[in-house]
Amino acid sequence: MALGLLALFAVISVMAFSACSGANPSQAPASDKPSANASVPPQNPTTGVDSDKDGIPDTAEKVLGTDPLNPDTDGDNIDDLQDKTPTIADTPLQPTTGVLGFQIANILVENNYDPVAQKDAPDHLEIELHNTAGKDISNLVAYYTIADLTSNQKEAYVLPLSGLVLKAGETKSIHFDQAEGSGHFRANPNGLYYTSQNQLRFSVTISASGYEAQTAEVTKDAGGTETAD
Repeated sequence: MALGLLALFAVISVMAFSACSGANPSQAPASDKPSANASVPPQNPTTGVDSDKDGIPDTAEKVLGTDPLNPDTDGDNIDDLQDKTPTIADTPLQPTTGVLGFQIANILVENNYDPVAQKDAPDHLEIELHNTAGKDISNLVAYYTIADLTSNQKEAYVLPLSGLVLKAGETKSIHFDQAEGSGHFRANPNGLYYTSQNQLRFSVTISASGYEAQTAEVTKDAGGTETAD
């Protein structure tokens, strides 16, 4: 995969250089001698801004469909550069077993609403959890898949819900999006949810040690994501 990515970076760099210089690669050069004012294409195809320091420039991450701010986009403990399928977790999370301690009360992927701001929110994956255990639950982990029902592309992510504590009797919404703050967990901005215009099928499993995992599914209409007014 690493060699394949390097080759892709080289193609991206050549394309960028050609676009900037206006050169037509199908035309033979007028002279074998380079012009004194000719631009020199990048010698290292992996150079460029690399926000998450995973060895893949941000521009290439967009092409690959990976997250430029997460070196392990799918959460499977394999860095994107070394991962043959960087948006499909190599080992699906095994659902936990145990007593029933929480439920998925609702799941949304569009028509979201921000109750604090009292206005519509940008479309994103939102899950409402309800604690029925009678005591606080922590160490929750999400495993979710996204399937494009037209192209048959699929993504699968493992995402620890770090810092989340579902208190006894509490109902709380968690958000997989680009926002920051309590209850918000980063989603891949270059993934299917944000790039596909097709109908998408989501399946989400929430696990917590000692408790029976809970799963919910929802379908997003075709047309892409909508931003809030």
